[in-house]
Amino acid sequence: MWVNLLVILLQFLSGSIMYSYIIARIMKVNLSKIRDGNPGASNLWRALGWKYGVLALLLDYLKGVFPLAIFISLGIVKDNLIIALSALSGVMGHAFSPMLGFKGGKAVAVSFGAWSVLTKWEAPTILGTVFTIFTLIRPKGTTVGEDAYRVFLGYIFLLPYVLYKIFLSGFKDLHLLLFYIGNFAIILYKHYKDLWGYFRERESNKL
Repeated sequence: MWVNLLVILLQFLSGSIMYSYIIARIMKVNLSKIRDGNPGASNLWRALGWKYGVLALLLDYLKGVFPLAIFISLGIVKDNLIIALSALSGVMGHAFSPMLGFKGGKAVAVSFGAWSVLTKWEAPTILGTVFTIFTLIRPKGTTVGEDAYRVFLGYIFLLPYVLYKIFLSGFKDLHLLLFYIGNFAIILYKHYKDLWGYFRERESNKL
């Protein structure tokens, strides 16, 4: 039990390291003044260019993978429930980072990493495809609200995949649904203001 708790804690601590914030501080950039003020890779990209943005995205992705993937590969963690809880803990670490007074970022890149641990390339491919299609139909760029809607759509399209995987496994992969519910709840919490603003704007445009 103590080993499992340690893995969950270490994954949370890994997720809580805000690389974009650290890089921005080193480069003397205040991310709170960039676009929506989110201390994540997308705003670092806008502030310092694609090289720093890609670096931050990669680091955020990897902290959703490690150290959990190492514990799994070494056979230290085998229980799917613990794996799901640990993966979710990493996402929570980013979304509610102690480094930033438990405010954190929007947890998209770190979620890609966590889903990679649970499903390898499958779930990240679904999310990435939806994000890419939505971006391509907005060639002039997206607003903060549209970004939130894009993430929301990605998770809606991800649900049938999760249910299919559970059915295919004979309901042995219920941990995927547990992680999905927790991950989606965090994503909605971190995006709800932008998402609500997006829906309100659409309704006002219809009037």
